[in-house]
Amino acid sequence: MGGVTWLLGRMLIWPFRLVGRLVVLLVRPVVVPVQRRLDRSPALGRLIGRASSSMATQRGLLLMIGVGLLLVSLVLHIGALVIMVSVGGFGTALYWLCIPFVMFHFAVFVAFVGVMLAVPLGQGYSDRV
Repeated sequence: MGGVTWLLGRMLIWPFRLVGRLVVLLVRPVVVPVQRRLDRSPALGRLIGRASSSMATQRGLLLMIGVGLLLVSLVLHIGALVIMVSVGGFGTALYWLCIPFVMFHFAVFVAFVGVMLAVPLGQGYSDRV
């Protein structure tokens, strides 16, 4: 039975693998020269070097941007759901959809804040001993 399912699986996957190989053959002549040129670009190397050294001194910047985007997303989700309920007349049942959205955003927000506080505060007393 195992051999039959393996053979059936191979037969079902075969057209997708064929299309994938065809796409690779068609795209490779265009992508490889561009990739080589980007790898050898001194300007791109300097840009990556500057960004890396800048981010080393501003370690929490990306986390702060993430927290800001998360708060904007939370406000947009809540606003969209409130508008859907008030205009569509779906009743109070649709408000139950707010709970998962709020809980998700609250959890990710708390995690970001926790990471941001853990890094600058350093080791705890029990970690040093």
